[in-house]
Amino acid sequence: MGLQRGSALRDLTQVRDAFEREFGEAAAGGPIRTFFAPGRVNLIGDHIDYSGGLVLPIAIDRGTVVMIRERPDDVIRASSLDRVGSVRADVRQTGFDAAHDWFSYVLGVVDVLAADGLSLPGGFDLLVAGDIPDGGGLSSSASLELAAACAFNSLGGFGLDATALALVGQRVENDYIGVDCGIMDQLAVARGRAGQAMLMDCASLNVTYVPFPHDRAVLIVANTNPRRSLSGSAYNDRRAAVERAAAKLGTEHLVAASLAEVEAAAGELSAEELRRARHTVTEQARVVAAAAALQQGDLAAFGRLMRESHESLRDDFEVTGPQLDALAEAAWAQPGTIGARMTGAGFGGCAVVLARPGTEDTVMAGIDRDYLEATGVRSTCIVMGSGDGAREVAAQ
Repeated sequence: MGLQRGSALRDLTQVRDAFEREFGEAAAGGPIRTFFAPGRVNLIGDHIDYSGGLVLPIAIDRGTVVMIRERPDDVIRASSLDRVGSVRADVRQTGFDAAHDWFSYVLGVVDVLAADGLSLPGGFDLLVAGDIPDGGGLSSSASLELAAACAFNSLGGFGLDATALALVGQRVENDYIGVDCGIMDQLAVARGRAGQAMLMDCASLNVTYVPFPHDRAVLIVANTNPRRSLSGSAYNDRRAAVERAAAKLGTEHLVAASLAEVEAAAGELSAEELRRARHTVTEQARVVAAAAALQQGDLAAFGRLMRESHESLRDDFEVTGPQLDALAEAAWAQPGTIGARMTGAGFGGCAVVLARPGTEDTVMAGIDRDYLEATGVRSTCIVMGSGDGAREVAAQ
């Protein structure tokens, strides 16, 4: 079975050894420095961040390590422990190149900072190591963006705070990669705290920390396993429909409308726009209720809201698909499950499951069994801890 447990952050000594094998042990540019940014799981509140909505993510203890060393010239050399090949570029002449694959996110950060007048003093050697499944809806791209942004912010002495770095990451996605994402992923990765979920207002960027009861709920992420490509998906189409609905309702942020107002405008909205708007306003209400339930320790109510969220994403926003639905159904069927729902953008990827402590192994085994029976594909279930946001970590 695809069951995983344990620490997420790689052995940094092994990553450093790999860095020195790739780039050499010494250079005139300076010491090797290490930065880490977590992934995130959104407990509830999907596809409303770009409507200025409330969301409730939590940073996880898996993420992306960036080791970096300044160079005395303008050359960028970059490599990854997780992919074959390396990249060479000029820090003054980056620009988007689809052939760069994962490195486009790193170059995007360099370009966005430079566009704001924050140019790096020179080139660098950079090694990336990560343990977030790509395309799984756990913000692997935001994790890479924020690990790189944190590193460049420190090397350049730019003095940007966590929220400013999150906005840099969002601009990389919007303007460089071509994904019209909201701010949730980057802000959760930048401002995460161990043991705390984040009630995040995506309009004001205010964050209220809500304790997550690790003693009463085990956080599991279950992966459908087909790799999702967000920029090639229907994500941008969903956002466009939401924005059309908001314009017809005369509001900047669709979450400001009530369900009654949405339903009253049914004659002006297309059938697609009505469904997208209905999800948006009801998901906003679910996030408010879910945050209150978490603060009150009412996990049963929280679990019910998770299921309602998945059903809305399935029926009104249409971003789940057969495999995510099968995964959620498998999770709901397990006696130890508190709640489960898809997490992230959908179109494949992961479900988040809360299980009662002591039942997690049985829950994961049951999910894997039932999902395999329904789809012929094995899931991967991982017990996750929570973690702090993007930061420099001490060398080992």
